[in-house]
Amino acid sequence: MIVDDEPLARDILQTYIARIPGWELKKSCINAVEAYEGLHQFTIDVIFLDIQMPVVTGIDFLRSLKKPPLVVFTTAYADHAVTGFELNAVDYLVKPIVFERFQQAIEKVNARLAVSEPVIKDPEQKQVQGADYFFIKQDSRLVKINYNEVLYMEAQRDYTYIYLKDRKILASMHLKALEELIQSLPLFRVQRSYIVNLDAIKAINGNVLEIAGKEIPIGASYKEELFRLLRV
Repeated sequence: MIVDDEPLARDILQTYIARIPGWELKKSCINAVEAYEGLHQFTIDVIFLDIQMPVVTGIDFLRSLKKPPLVVFTTAYADHAVTGFELNAVDYLVKPIVFERFQQAIEKVNARLAVSEPVIKDPEQKQVQGADYFFIKQDSRLVKINYNEVLYMEAQRDYTYIYLKDRKILASMHLKALEELIQSLPLFRVQRSYIVNLDAIKAINGNVLEIAGKEIPIGASYKEELFRLLRV
């Protein structure tokens, strides 16, 4: 879905989307009201969202959604980039948008979509609920990770480093997406940028966890639940 109050911008994005195999434009909107209608009418995977729009800005629109699709911000101004990424936007395109840069955004979206659900597409079976493992997308492969192998996970912008007992893996997904994927102990989010294996904690020093020689800060909003789980 496209959401932009400028006709020329909508036309350009529509032309670009038509050139991408497997992509379909479901709705082109001029404001947030039409965008809300589009979200009720269709299943939307990604929104190309303008920031500077009358009445309701793109940022305010995104913040109003409880479960938003993936978002690529499009704008004539670069000064909202930080806010865009804080809202977990996939990419941030500055107008005028050239097709090559648009393709880069599409690649990021495809990578995020590929790991947005815990699905093993061969042989068309979903990941077993309650299993002690999960799958991540690494390059062109699905890699199986056992919970008991994980020491901790560390967010790195659009990616996440997963530190295992014997190696380190770079996953092509946000830490938030990983958190939604696993949703099971002993893996637990302890800070905005970290998920840890509770069984791997060696010591607690104030508001810091010690795991495999790494000091990991405990976020204030996670501390109470963490200590309850650890029976501290």
